[in-house]
Amino acid sequence: MVLSKPQAEILSALSREQLLDLIDIQQKNWWNLQNNWMAYMDREYGQEAAVRGDCHCFPANARVQVFRLKKLLGLGDDVESLRKAMVLSTIWANGEYEMWTVGETKLRVRVTACHQQVKRLEEGMGELGCKPAGLAISEVAARVVNPACQVRCIVCPPDAHPRDMWCEWEFEVPERKTG
Repeated sequence: MVLSKPQAEILSALSREQLLDLIDIQQKNWWNLQNNWMAYMDREYGQEAAVRGDCHCFPANARVQVFRLKKLLGLGDDVESLRKAMVLSTIWANGEYEMWTVGETKLRVRVTACHQQVKRLEEGMGELGCKPAGLAISEVAARVVNPACQVRCIVCPPDAHPRDMWCEWEFEVPERKTG
């Protein structure tokens, strides 16, 4: 563990509710950094460069997050393990989303409110064409859980999308072969 002694002392004294609030704050802090970085890159170098940077940096972060979660929770290579890793990572923590399984091999994620996109629109920046980065992030994270996992983007900006849905992704984990 890399917590300092003062951190461990303070965290040990927190209630369950305070720990959950701290996790929420830390996820928001991470996304605040991500959103500000993307806005800066977009303004300074253009959206194409910002998305290229996101395609490089964010998947590396997702890989590490999912690897650590898989190790901590003893996750396997099945759909339920993928669901748990996705829920507990910060990958989808930048808004509101729905997540559900389809049969025994597929997981769907639909982002219904994306804070980064909403903020961009409020600031007159327009939508971010985040589909390439979303695909890179999703593929890397899913393949940490199961290297044979396939990811399909159903819709994501710059694609046209309904007002109540920003993006939707499908993850397919191959069925386990039994002897």
